[in-house]
Amino acid sequence: MPIDPAVPEATAISPVSISQSQLVKIEKTSGTAFLNVAARAWEDAKILMIGEAPGAGLKEAALVKAAPGGGWWEGPFIPDLSAKLGQISTTSGTTGQPKAIAISRRAISDTVDRLIGSMELDASVREYVGVPVTYSFGLGRVRAVSAAGGTVFLPDNGFRPDEIAHMLRDGEINALSAVPTQLRTILANHEIIGSAGRRLRWLELGSQHMAAEEKRRLTEIFPEAIILQHYGLTEASRSSFLRIDQAADEVLSSVGHAVGEGAIRIAQDGRIEVRGPHLASGIVTDGTCDPLPVDENGWLRTADLGVMRDGWLHFRGRADDVANIGGVKIAAELFERQLMEKLPPDTPVAACVIKDLLRGEKLAVVTMVGQKVALSPGIFDAVAEAGLRAGDVEVVELDAWPRTETGKLQRQQLADRVQAQLAMATAPEAIAASDDGALTEQEARIAMIWSDALGLSVDRDDSFHDLGGDSLSAVSVMIRAEQAGLPPEVMQRMFAGETVRQIAAALDGTPSRQRMDIRAIRADALNAVRGLFALLIVVSHWGPFFVERTGAAGAAIWSVTAPLLRIGTPGFAMVYGMGLGLFFFGRLDSGRDRLRQRIRANTRLLVIGVALIASAQTWRLIATGTGFGPIWPEQLFYEVILFYALMVPTSLFWLRRIAATRDRVFGSLMLASAAYAVFLLLSFLMPVNPFTGWASLGWHMLVAPYAYPRLLAAAALGLAAALWLQQFKDATDLRALCAKWGAALGALGALLVASLPGGWMQNAGEIVAIPAFAGAALLLYAGGIHSAEHWRTTTFMRIAIICGMLAFPIFIGHGMVIPIKAALESYGISGLISTVVPVGLFAAIMLWLGWRIHRMMFGRVGTN
Repeated sequence: MPIDPAVPEATAISPVSISQSQLVKIEKTSGTAFLNVAARAWEDAKILMIGEAPGAGLKEAALVKAAPGGGWWEGPFIPDLSAKLGQISTTSGTTGQPKAIAISRRAISDTVDRLIGSMELDASVREYVGVPVTYSFGLGRVRAVSAAGGTVFLPDNGFRPDEIAHMLRDGEINALSAVPTQLRTILANHEIIGSAGRRLRWLELGSQHMAAEEKRRLTEIFPEAIILQHYGLTEASRSSFLRIDQAADEVLSSVGHAVGEGAIRIAQDGRIEVRGPHLASGIVTDGTCDPLPVDENGWLRTADLGVMRDGWLHFRGRADDVANIGGVKIAAELFERQLMEKLPPDTPVAACVIKDLLRGEKLAVVTMVGQKVALSPGIFDAVAEAGLRAGDVEVVELDAWPRTETGKLQRQQLADRVQAQLAMATAPEAIAASDDGALTEQEARIAMIWSDALGLSVDRDDSFHDLGGDSLSAVSVMIRAEQAGLPPEVMQRMFAGETVRQIAAALDGTPSRQRMDIRAIRADALNAVRGLFALLIVVSHWGPFFVERTGAAGAAIWSVTAPLLRIGTPGFAMVYGMGLGLFFFGRLDSGRDRLRQRIRANTRLLVIGVALIASAQTWRLIATGTGFGPIWPEQLFYEVILFYALMVPTSLFWLRRIAATRDRVFGSLMLASAAYAVFLLLSFLMPVNPFTGWASLGWHMLVAPYAYPRLLAAAALGLAAALWLQQFKDATDLRALCAKWGAALGALGALLVASLPGGWMQNAGEIVAIPAFAGAALLLYAGGIHSAEHWRTTTFMRIAIICGMLAFPIFIGHGMVIPIKAALESYGISGLISTVVPVGLFAAIMLWLGWRIHRMMFGRVGTN
């Protein structure tokens, strides 16, 4: 695409007085009557003036009143390349008073020719024009279709997807023109169009922002259509074209490039400049057409911001809608787009620039009344990405937004309404009613820390548990809170289930101690049980080392306890599944993107852990002279942490499958059954490992104790339990239910195991032990609930909760101890020292982390 072609023939004219006799002035009433007047004016070489514009000085001309009414319309349009004026369009006034823009017959014809060529229009086109024909978009479509020999249909009652679907199915229309606001109603209700979408051959959409994913979905709904988006303004209609049906993914977010003799470039200050025969001739003021302010080479400097990437224009909003906040410049429309991409589809949101006494300017984010909570999944992310702080953005609810007929937001009028509402809210008599305004400074500090750790936006009435905070993110919050200089009381109140508002009030000296939230009790109980199972896993791994040094007595004790310790691995997997239900499942609908971010962050931690253990094992193999034999991948990587490094990134897949079922508890149980069936089948087919290398590691991850399907089954059982138990909101009821079902399952499991030859000693790892393990997990969870509610500050409970929060670091650290010990021994270091050094280092690190968590979680909190 040529960016800077030879300077085209000048389109500007000298100041010219416009005679009233040249005018055909018509009111802005869209309909077939309007088209009849417009067609006659073109044929008679008259100047069609559409609507009124203060300052144009053309009030004396008689105003034709066009009757409303839609229907089919057909008329000729013969392009004319003369420089004579053909139309005066009055702008919609999105930022100020409307202007009267004079457009030549040549400019209008150039646009029509480019539309026909770019969209391959022919005489068969029968188009549903979904936008008012009193605007350049709609009238341009009518002229292009007419010039191609086709016909247009104007709806009587506005844009209606059901009407479009009906007319497509009946073969009445095969083309459509609409603005993104209208097309989103089709995207949200695509089933209305259904298979009739294949009958659409042409679609043009306007220059309002539309995300790349939305454009891609249009191609799926209308797979046979030529789909074109344009960018332009009244002074330079349709300056760029994007053929969405042909565009590569990397350019779908753009608005295309110049076509024909037109050209686009970006000035040093980021403003879009355009040139070409499609430019308007001038602006009408006091009855005179003054030339557009183009430079000597014909470039028109617009008030729009953009960037060019490999010749493709990316629109960034209007320059007069840019806020300068503490040196950070951000376009309101760009911020609005970035925010929309982080919110659920169809969330009503708009942004504008408002005045602020402290900052000079700030951004207002506007949503509909009652929709403020819907912004929580993304607003803090957008604020952080823009380099702003929470206080730089004001969230406001309005019941109506000023828009033009084509759906364009009138940002200046919106800003005026916001400013007026805020002025009323801050009046002395309204201070008490301003409770839902912007976050206070203290609230913003807390909310930003939570947002950074969770990858979610945070509102003042959110608690950490509302947002699905888990143990890993809690540690991240703790670190950020300390770095920000917040006192331990923040974490203590956070774990107690208090909201941002309550915590901030306490820090400001007005604490309101609340009874511990049920979600906080659940989280503490889950962490405590998780910690207990993590310790059991460590004991089961290190036990043989100590048994070897305690003789017959130790061996006897181990023979009894070893089977019991087998609950550690499947028990921890069950608790992991419960955590999925408590902390992740609720975010599937409202914050899936943020959920992916959290899963990626947790996966990175686990992958690092696997790498650290593999590094220690590598040192052992080299130092001891064992070398890398045929099963070295198994020796380096086969640890329980490997299962979670695989399970965490695949969790979202399984959660989606469960969410798609009608009965989610039943669906979780079916997943558990299917996963364990796969494990048993693979164990039957491959009872002995015949493999080497990576295949050997694969065999272990399919049929050994840490096998993915085996532990997935346990996790699915935990998920089923969490989804079932979430319906109970009272801690007493929850505890009693867990205790009863835990006791029943435990007793059933014990009887099943005892009834088989070998009893518990030989069958602890078999399928019949699953009810016993599940019952034990529920009983421990019931005890955890009781302890979290009544004995949370006891030493045992504190240790259990902290170990639960450090479970994965414990797995990683303990997995490194034995290989490091072996490596040290190979250098001639005594067995005692070789043991004490890695164990001591592991213990020191865990104690230090535990002490930090303890200080933040269990330090003294003032009470009223």
